[in-house]
Amino acid sequence: MTTLSLAEARANLSKLVEAAVTTQEIFEITRNGNRDAVLLSADEYDSLIETIDILGDEETMAQLRVALKEQAEGKMVAVDKETLLASVAARMRE
Repeated sequence: MTTLSLAEARANLSKLVEAAVTTQEIFEITRNGNRDAVLLSADEYDSLIETIDILGDEETMAQLRVALKEQAEGKMVAVDKETLLASVAARMRE
């Protein structure tokens, strides 16, 4: 995370927004030496909000805990995205 003064952020706002969007970099912005704001991409913001929503949903968290326990016990196996998509496609052809 990069920390910038408000004056630096103001002078380089277009470049900072581009960096936030393309590299997912997060910028802390200070005013009078105090950390007052954070600049991040809209995608990163949306992801944080979604994570907060999931963490705040007791039912979803309970399901995640069960799934993690089952995975640890060997009852399920994690697969990569391509394997999962291939498996779904094969089932749809059946």
